[in-house]
Amino acid sequence: MLAASVAAARLPSVGRAAVRLRAAAFSGVAGQSDGAAPTPITSSADPPAPPPNTDPAAARRRALSLYRKLLRGAEKMPTPNRQNYVKRKTRDEYRKHRSLTDAGEIDFQLRLADTNLDTVLVQAEHLSRLFNDPEYQNYN
Repeated sequence: MLAASVAAARLPSVGRAAVRLRAAAFSGVAGQSDGAAPTPITSSADPPAPPPNTDPAAARRRALSLYRKLLRGAEKMPTPNRQNYVKRKTRDEYRKHRSLTDAGEIDFQLRLADTNLDTVLVQAEHLSRLFNDPEYQNYN
């Protein structure tokens, strides 16, 4: 913000407002005036995040479902080392977060697990294709 202030000081008053808007857009907040709380800039394409699910039974079902899917996804990895890594990482992360009670944190961890599942499945497909490619075998 200091660079924006220095640049704004050198510009006419119309330019100062433009620099402040650009600086606010760059920093991720808009409408900063007179010490008011910053308003986050949101894209109309991004829907707002849903509130955390407060039903513990639903969160438990979702967690167990993701856990099983991650372990099944590990089996799709092309090498035993990669399979063991995904299994070990999954088990360790689930054990580490077993005692969470905050609904927001639980929801965050479940969304993270869902992202990790997508990553594991994409990597498994990509690496399997790569390892089965005869051209790749010539480089080993």
